Formats: sequence, structure tokens, C-alpha cells
Amino acid sequence: MLSGSRITTVRRLTLVIVLLAISACTDPVAESTLQRSRDIPKWYDDAKLGIFIHWGPASVPAFAFGPPLRPGELEDILFYDSPREEMPYAEWYLNAMNYPGSETARHHAATYGDAPYSDFQPTFERRVNQGWDPDTWADLFSRAGAKYVVLVTKHHDGYTLWPSAATNPHRQNWGSTRDMVGELAEAVRARGMRFGTYYSTGLDWSFQMVTDGDMIRDILLSAPGNQAYADYTYEHMVELIDRYQPDLLWADIGYPSKGRQGELFDYYFTQVPDGTVNDRWGAVDVLGQIARIPGATWVLKALGRLLLTSESDPLVDDPARFGYKTAEYDSLPGTPAFKWESTRGLGGSFAFNAAETAADMLTPADLVDYLVDTVAKNGNVLINVGPDSYGYIPDIQQAPLLGLGEWLSINGEAIYATRPWSRFKNLRGRELRYTQSDTALYAIVIGAVEQSFTIEQPGITSSSIEVLGAEVVRTQDHDGLLTLTLSKPLMSPAAVVRFNVP
Repeated sequence: MLSGSRITTVRRLTLVIVLLAISACTDPVAESTLQRSRDIPKWYDDAKLGIFIHWGPASVPAFAFGPPLRPGELEDILFYDSPREEMPYAEWYLNAMNYPGSETARHHAATYGDAPYSDFQPTFERRVNQGWDPDTWADLFSRAGAKYVVLVTKHHDGYTLWPSAATNPHRQNWGSTRDMVGELAEAVRARGMRFGTYYSTGLDWSFQMVTDGDMIRDILLSAPGNQAYADYTYEHMVELIDRYQPDLLWADIGYPSKGRQGELFDYYFTQVPDGTVNDRWGAVDVLGQIARIPGATWVLKALGRLLLTSESDPLVDDPARFGYKTAEYDSLPGTPAFKWESTRGLGGSFAFNAAETAADMLTPADLVDYLVDTVAKNGNVLINVGPDSYGYIPDIQQAPLLGLGEWLSINGEAIYATRPWSRFKNLRGRELRYTQSDTALYAIVIGAVEQSFTIEQPGITSSSIEVLGAEVVRTQDHDGLLTLTLSKPLMSPAAVVRFNVP
């Protein structure tokens, strides 16, 4: 039996071998470029709240099967034996409908017969032209308190939301003739928000899609590894930069190993000096080449399990990571020194799933809790909306966003432009989350508060104490606790106590 130290050595050696295999097949990125990608601009750190938008031909069938992902379940699906046979994401409809026997395949056959996925394109485009108003979206996002917006410009199905000059060699005219990206960018920026672009860099099912039955192997084998796709992706990314000057580039499922990533980053940061990028730029297509070796998928899964169960601390930074770290339907257990972003849908899907009801959505209180917890841990929240195929954001999605915006209109100073404190939560008493500015420490009390309530005394010197949205009538210190009496109870999702520092 291997000792603990030998197991750790084997894990590290295996990881080194895989990383060497990837790096040997990947376009080099200069150390200075890597470091620039990790230099997070102040606007992004200050913003705290962004809106993600998944929208496209998959919004026509608007179907996904299964409950929302639990925290950490995405890793279970990829590396363990998960009972899920398909992702609960409506934007994965094209993929899921090609798994024989899947709920999506059965739904598609019953609803659309043998019609191909491409038949949804003309319906989507006709409906968009009938009903979509980008200004209505931008107004909603502004009222929700968002400071940046990220639009999915191309998801894994390969359909582009702008009239690209780059021709898809496998599917003619597989993209919009209307510049939805440009229209939304203009509307968002007119309201003082930043605009970013998501682009599915690692997958494009119009180029390559494998549905043999093992989800992780199928994803890896579906990542195009040829020069043609690498050039296509690079051309698209440069086009997005040139046309829209995106404040943020959001990659997904890796970037082509032959796609001149270093050159792309250098160009982007030259064109958009205060731009930023996320962390999903790894060479997944190289792992796909490895996965073609008989038995290699098992080894890759085993490696993933080893890394997940190793002694590594998720709050310790990875110096090789590009951009800021992302977490999907997940969080971090504490406050890292590095910047990160948590993203999820308001319900279980990113794109519109017509089967979801109000009971499947986050409530306004849930959304406030999510934002407060994430910001206290040095993160941003990128909350997703899934408009229907006419471009309407359903009322059940608007309600939590507007509830969050109402709370932020009173308590936003405890969120925007703040930084984490020495600890993110209380040590005793009522549940709190802490943030700080140059002039104050904010104790955000989770849940509504009565006219008199008690929290822990944070142990700092303060010149005065305020509660946002109410007048403090009396304070009383006792045994390390602080009781505040207000002019009225606050029935909002959270109350903010402001300790003014001298």
C-alpha cells in the first residue's frame, strides 16, 4: 500500500505528465501576457454584479430535463458515476437530442418529429424581429443594479448572434443577419453599464459532436482540434474585439491549442486596455486527443478525482490560471486573495426552459443572499437570464432581479466598490457577512430584522453606527454583542449595519 507522501507524489507526477502533454501541443503564451490577464481592472472589482444572457435557436424548443445542479455536482458528472444522463441546461438541446433514449430525444421526437435542430433558426430569427427590444433588456438590467452585461454571442451549437464575416465551413448561413450583439452593446453602454462577450471557444457542434454515451469523453472528443477550427475561432474573437470592444472576454470549455492564444490576448489588451478575461482557456482539444487512446478516459477521470480529493486548498491561487476564476452553480468556502466570479441561472437552466415555474427560480431573498455571500468572499456574481425566443425575459425571472435591485437601491454602498474584510462572516450570534470601504465596515445581517435586534460586536473602533434605511435610536454593548434599536423594523432580505471608521 502506498504511503500518504507517495500518493501525493504520484498525484503530482501524473498531473505534471498531463500538463506537459498539453503544453507541448499548445501555442505558447508569454509570462507577461499571462500576468496581464490576471491583472483585474478596478471597474470589474468594483462592479460586483453582472447579467449573463443565454439566447439563441435553443430558445425555440426551450426544453431541458432534470433538477438544477447541486453545488459541486458538475464535478461529480465529469469525474464520477453520476445518475444524470443529460445536462439540465436548455442551451445543450442539440447535444441532448442526439443521445438516443434521452428525455430530450423523446421530447423532440414527440414535438418536432425528425426535424433537424437547424429548423429552429428561421423561427428564432422571425420571432426576434417581431418582438425583441434591446432597450427593454437594458432598462431591466439597470433596475436590477447590474454594472456589466455578458451576452452569449455563440454557444456550443455554433450559431452566431452577429453577422460574421467568417464563414462556417460546415453549415451555411449559420448565424444572424441582424446584429443583436451590437444593438445590445449600444443599449447597455447607454445606461452606464459595461458590455462583455461570451464565446464558446472550446466546443462548436457544427464542426464536431460526439454522443457515444460517456459525457466527459464525449465532451473531450467533441472539441475540434484541427487548424481550421482554431483559425475560425481566432477570426471570430478578433472580429468581436474589433466590432464591439468588449470590456470582458468570457471563454468556455477551453480554447483551441492552435488558436494563437498569446497573440489574441496581446491584441485584445492593446485594443481594450482595461479589459478583462475569465479563466476557461485551457486546451481541451488536446485532452480530446488523449481521450482517443483506449483506456485514457478512465485515466483522465481518475486524475480528476485525485485532484479533487487531494489536499489542495481551493482558496490557494493557481499561478498558471488565466484571468479571474469562475465557479458554476457553486461557491468558495472562504475568502481567497484572488478575484473570482460565481455564475448560475435564476433557475436550473441558463437558456430559457419553458417547463420551469416560479417555484424553480431564486427568490429575491435568495438572490440577495447569493450576492452578499459572494461579494464578502471577494467575488462577483454573474446571474443569468434566459429570454424566450421572442426576446422577452419571463416575469418569473424579472421578479427576483427587480427585488434585488430594490434592495441594492438602499443598501448598494455595502456592495459596490467594497472589498472583503479580514473575515467574511460572524464568529457568533446572528448570521452576518462583512464587506468594507475606506470609510466603513459593513455588517450585512441575513434576513429581516425587528425593531430591536442583536449581532456580534466586530471588535473595531468606530466613530458612529448606522443602519441603512432606518434611524438608529439606541445601541447597547454587552458581552461582545451589540443590540440595536431602530425607528422601524426592516422586512427586506437583509439589513446593513454601517460602522463608520475614523
